[in-house]
Amino acid sequence: MFPHPILIISITNYFFSPFSILFSDTLLDHLNGKIFYGIKTGLNEAFVIDEIVKDQILHDEPQSIEFIKPYLAGRDIKRYEKPIPDKYLILIPKGWTNNNSYVRDKWKWFKEKYPILSESIKKHELKAKERTDQGDYWWELRSCDYYKEFEKPKFMLPDISLKGNFIFDEENKYCLNTCYILSSNDKYLLGLLNSTLISYFYGMISSTYRGGYLRFIYQYLAQIPIKEINFADLHEKKTCENVIMLVDQMLESKKQLATAKTDSEKEYLEKKCKGLDRQIDALVYQLYGLTEEEIKIVEGL
Repeated sequence: MFPHPILIISITNYFFSPFSILFSDTLLDHLNGKIFYGIKTGLNEAFVIDEIVKDQILHDEPQSIEFIKPYLAGRDIKRYEKPIPDKYLILIPKGWTNNNSYVRDKWKWFKEKYPILSESIKKHELKAKERTDQGDYWWELRSCDYYKEFEKPKFMLPDISLKGNFIFDEENKYCLNTCYILSSNDKYLLGLLNSTLISYFYGMISSTYRGGYLRFIYQYLAQIPIKEINFADLHEKKTCENVIMLVDQMLESKKQLATAKTDSEKEYLEKKCKGLDRQIDALVYQLYGLTEEEIKIVEGL
């Protein structure tokens, strides 16, 4: 961990002074530790299904909806966008079978109660039984204390990306272990995490892979410095409000871009998104107290 509460960032041969960012929290502190890995099934071919299979199951067995969750892989997540899942996770959590059945033959009971869903899973029974990370029974997933966090508004990010690549989800999407979730609906925080400054900082404390890709993993995510707003300071308060306003505009513009019909409409919205990114970056630089020289270094100018 970096010194707390003053973070001194070394950039190659540079030591910014003051590129000493005063902050109250790391991201881990700010989220009260709520940075979580995606779900590990141990056998995706059994527990991840496509739209066609999902529709077939629910057409004949609508009660199975409680186990079928919209799911994203890392490649589905694009910063600020609202992805439409085309895959679904069959989630029968550890403990569910024992909590709902008191008969001896658990599989027979489950098969009678959910014949269509059980048939889909049974195709992979042998491999599912070989997993070391299953629940109490082979049709259950491993124990996880934070399933409920997927059912709340949250941020999601892939574990490999060129820069900060965070989305806001309020539609109870799940993800597998190529992603992380952050338990927050704070759009000010979303603006910070997707900013050029935070991407630059992250690149300094983590490894860079071929093509300039960054690996977003828990130990480095936890260290991201979060500028806490002093709401008694009217300037800081207003700057925070402006970040939120711009993030809202970005989310709406990305939504419009996804449904744009003409090339001219797409071009207009792409330019608008780039402009919003620049405005958010400018506010983040201001909040973290960067000088013009420091901004040029961060932006590679």
